[in-house]
Formats: sequence, structure tokens, C-alpha cells
Amino acid sequence: MTASSALHISLSDVASLARVQRAVVSMWRTRFRSKERPFPAPVTQTGGQELFDAHEVAAWLVETGHGNNPQAQDDLAAFAVLAGGRREDPLAFQALTSLLTLLAMSGEPFPHWDSEDLLDLADEHDPDDELLYRELEAVQADLPVLARFASELADAAFNPAAAFELLMANRFRAGLRSHTDTALTDEAARLVAGIAVELAAGLPEPVFADPSDGGSDLLLALAAALGDAADATLVTRSGGGETARLVRRRLRVHGISGRTLTVDPSGEFGIDGAAVHLAHYPSPGRPGMTPLEILTAVDQAVLQMDDRQRGVVLAPAAVLSDVLPKGDAREVRAGLIRDGRVRAIVRLPEGLLRSKPRQALALWVLGPAHPDVPIADRWTVVADLSGEKLNPATAKDLISDVAASLGSQEHVRAHSFRFARPVLTRVILPGSTALTAAAHAAPPVSGPRGAAAALRADELLEGLSTGSPQDHLYRYSVEPTPDGGTRRRPRPLGRLMEEGIVTYVPGTRLADGLVSAAGSVPVYGTPELLGTQPKGTRRMELLDFYAHVVDRRTEPGDVVFCTGPQAAAFVDAAGGAVVQYPARVLRVNKTKRSGVLPELVAADINAQADTPGSWRRWPVRQIPADPGPEVSSLLLELDTQRAQARARLKQLDELTTLVLDGVAGGTVTVTATHAPMEGIT
Repeated sequence: MTASSALHISLSDVASLARVQRAVVSMWRTRFRSKERPFPAPVTQTGGQELFDAHEVAAWLVETGHGNNPQAQDDLAAFAVLAGGRREDPLAFQALTSLLTLLAMSGEPFPHWDSEDLLDLADEHDPDDELLYRELEAVQADLPVLARFASELADAAFNPAAAFELLMANRFRAGLRSHTDTALTDEAARLVAGIAVELAAGLPEPVFADPSDGGSDLLLALAAALGDAADATLVTRSGGGETARLVRRRLRVHGISGRTLTVDPSGEFGIDGAAVHLAHYPSPGRPGMTPLEILTAVDQAVLQMDDRQRGVVLAPAAVLSDVLPKGDAREVRAGLIRDGRVRAIVRLPEGLLRSKPRQALALWVLGPAHPDVPIADRWTVVADLSGEKLNPATAKDLISDVAASLGSQEHVRAHSFRFARPVLTRVILPGSTALTAAAHAAPPVSGPRGAAAALRADELLEGLSTGSPQDHLYRYSVEPTPDGGTRRRPRPLGRLMEEGIVTYVPGTRLADGLVSAAGSVPVYGTPELLGTQPKGTRRMELLDFYAHVVDRRTEPGDVVFCTGPQAAAFVDAAGGAVVQYPARVLRVNKTKRSGVLPELVAADINAQADTPGSWRRWPVRQIPADPGPEVSSLLLELDTQRAQARARLKQLDELTTLVLDGVAGGTVTVTATHAPMEGIT
């Protein structure tokens, strides 16, 4: 069999190749049957389906000018199949994915190589047989034909990675049931990847690990979500099985390097340090997992997690959110929820499994248990998206909701949920109703009640009534410059650093346990920059600072900033804080009359959220001359009043919640302490 005659194509694929409707191809066969250049005759038949010589069909399309694809011959391999059904043979599928990976690794085209040369090349690039050697050795007799087809497929798809994805998209007709039964839609994979990226925000150099057997859709979507700006480490399951090797090939063909994770036969594994787990069950390597096996796999991940690790798990809603029959699976699920690390439960709409559009999936978001909340008062965020369409706007709001589930009680209260709702965990534990049923119920009453609520409300009323700061803004006046002023061109941060106008100070890596709510040294990092943690709520003891940290604290006027997951900055007016990596510091040289203000630097950094490239290229504005002390004084006053306004707004929100919960629950009443005099309204 020659390579040129080894490609067959069906009529439906001819329509796709020519970019026309299927009925048009049938019309061509009928109309041009008696013409000088008839449509090619079928060369074989498989399962009642006629197959045609693909090269003859492509030549006919080009010579006659029919169809809407003048590059039909170049695109042919993307729509054709190997003669004899070899492309549908699992061995041929494994060999083709291996050849495409080898093509990407070597960068050498091999259309006319023999089997021995191809195996030598495979041994050179895969000496330990971690990826592809055995797959090529298994089809040694047909290797030249398969290599020719792989080269044509890569040319048709423009590169080996795109050709690899084309084969993965054709899993349904390649006889790979384990893959077809578990294949996710792009929307589902992007959602999980987006949640994983959000969970990683604030974690120092996290790794992303998928301990499932053979899952790669999520890791590939994660790599796309991270983009070129990320140097994250992806961890996949080790092993010599077909599915594990396919995952490694898929990542390698896309140029994604990573580590492997050893998972014991019992399912146990271990990951040290900051990490985000993401997994979809059942996995291609174990498509027949029972509910108990799925929950046991999740339990293995939870058992080895510490407070530096997060996770997102996707599985059938029948396992993660719906009512489970009484038995071991129900007990394991209740134990996982009772443990406190299941922070969000979301039932997703149907249609996220390619081969099972009627099956609904659900996801769990895993994180640290509430450390300071009594077990009886712990909550879980739940959401039910049944009937919703998982479009980008829906996914974005859902990601925001589940990210908020990892925050403190104050943060959860302050978040405006679109789909989710926090409920007391003890309410959903019995399992007699769906875990997400409370997503449509009235919000639960939480927080202090009765006398404690009344006492706290009195404290808030007193603070709001007598604690307001004096307004000093009347002392300032903002007026136009007499000549209209001049404007200087913004300059890159890197150039300002080269000239000594701005100095870069790296952040400090802090060991676990050094940061808490107590201590005299404030700690600033990405939580404060992104607004997930109020400034001043994370601190460390002075003795710990001197014992474990390099004496590197901020000075008044330092700009604290971070570059990911988005650009953010603020000015530390007081100084004396520790900046936790990956946050960093920019210090404006006050001895140079450069026209660079810390407040301008912070404002310009905050405007760079959608600007690609290195942060050293970010432009910073400069004022024409020394502004005098009044500008800095006014900016400081505005910042102070802004902080006081936020504190007052927080008090008002808390007071509103206390009054509403207390009145609705019948535990408090409200009376007027100031009665108007008779005759005065």
C-alpha cells in the first residue's frame, strides 16, 4: 500500500472538505456522472458507508473548481481516514499521536523514512520510553505509511499540535470508548480551568496537579487559561498505561513540560507546598468508576491537603450534589463535607459531556476549613445552574462566586453573589435532599443572636454616631494652572529604574505560620492588593520578624504592587510593613526632582490590567514640576477618608444584617431612644 493510495474519505467528509452541504456532494455525483470529468467512484465500502480515494476527490474538487475550498488538496489529511480503517484502530491512533509528538520534538519532517530510521529517531528523543517508543514499535510494519499520513496531517492542520487536537476531536470514531465516555465540552474545561487559576491567586508559585488516570482536557484548558505569562508547573499521573502516556504526549506536543505524580494502587499520593488540584471523574483510565470510587478518590486528595492547597473536582451531579442512596457512598460524602474543606458545591447545566448530553455534572471547590468558626456555624456555598447556559458571562460570575467561598465570613457577606448562596453546612449534611437545594431557599440566619446581637448593634450605633472623623477637605482648593500647563510623555518603569528615579525592592518569602491576625508588623501581599483581605488584618510578631525575615520593610510612600493574576498597586503611606512575595515594592527616590509621584505610579499600575508584556514596560506619568507638599497632603487626606468611609460602610452593612436577622428571627426589637418634644415634628 502506498501512502498516496492509503487515504479514504466519506461523502460527509467530502462535504466538510469542500465546505458545502452534504446534499451538494450527492448532487455532484448525479449531475456529473456522464460528464467528461465525473465525480470519482467509490473504492470500497465499510459498514454500509461508501469510501472514496481521498486524493482523487481532492484533485476533482481543485480541477473542476467545485466547492468553496481552493486548498482542498492541502487540507485533505484533516478529513481523510487511512485505508482499511487504520485511523479508527486504537493502535493506529496511539501511533499517530506518537508520530505527531515525535515530529514536534524533533522538528524534522519524515515523509519517506523507513521503520528503522523512525524507531531510531524515537529512541533518540524518548530513550526511557516515557512517551512514544512502544507505540511506534507496535506498528512497525505500517510505520512508513503512518508517518507519511502524520506529516500530511500536520501540514493540513498547520502544526503537529493542531493535528494532535484534530485526532483527539475524532476520538468518537477512533473506537476509544474510555475517551468518548468522559470527553468534556470546551465550555466545561474552560470553566474548571478558570476556577483553578482563580484559586491559585495569592498562592506562592503553586503547582497544578491532576491525579486522575488519563485526564488531559482540564490540563490543556488550564495551560490556555494561564497563557504565556505563567511559568506554572503542571503535574500529571505517572505510570505506563495507555491513558497516562497519551496525557504526557498531549502536553509535550503543545510544548508543555511538567512533572509526574506517583499514585499508589490504593489511590494515595502526596504533593508538598502550594498546589491546586483539578480532576474530572470518571477519568479515561477508569471510565466505569462507581460513586463510592469517585468519592474515595476525592477523599484521597482531601486527606493530603493542607492550608496551602486548593482544589476543584468535576464529577456527575448524581455523585457530588444530588441525593445519594443510603450506604457507604453517602457516608463518605457526608464525611468530606463535615471535614470543612468542601467550600462550594455547584450543580452545572446539562450538556457538558460530549457523549452524554443529558447527564448533569457538578463541581466541588476545596480549600482550607474555616479555622476560627465553630463546627456548628460553618457554612458551604451552594449553587444550582440547572437550566442556565454556560456562556462566558455565566462562567465569569460563577468563578467569582466560588472564589468568594474561600474568604472569611465578612468577605462572604460582602460579596454580591449571582448564582451561589452560603448555607450552614449542618443543614445540608443529612443528605435527604439535594445538596444544592438551598441555593433557591431563603438565606440562613447566621452571626450573633439575641443579647449578643443587641450588644454589638449598640456598639455599632455608638461608633457610627460619634466616631466620624472631622472633615479637613475645606482646607484645600483645586484651581487651573495659569498657562494651561504642559504635559510630559509617560516613560516605562524600566527606564525610570535605570535612571535611579525608582528603585525595585523584591518581596519576602514567608514561612507558613508566621502570618496571623496578631502582631505589630503588618503584612501586605496579593490578598491586600486584590481586595480579598483588608489592609492591616494580616500581621506578624516583631520577634518572628527579626528571627526569620531579612530586615526589609517598607518606607512611607512605597508602592506595593503585584503583576498577577492582575496588575494591582497601592501606596503604603505609613511604612514599616513586610511585603510578602509575589507582591513587590517600587520606591520613588525623593532626592530627585523627577516629577514621579508614588500615587501616580500606583494609579498607572492599576490601569495595566489588560496590558501584555513585562511590567518593566508599563508607562508611568510624570508631572512637569515639583507639586509642593499640598498635593501629597491632599492625596493622603483623601486616602484616609476613603479608608474611614469603607470602615463606616462595613459597620452599616453589619448593623443592617444584625437588625434584619434579629427582627426576622424574633430575637431583638428596635426602640427609639430620642422622642420629639410635644409640638415639634
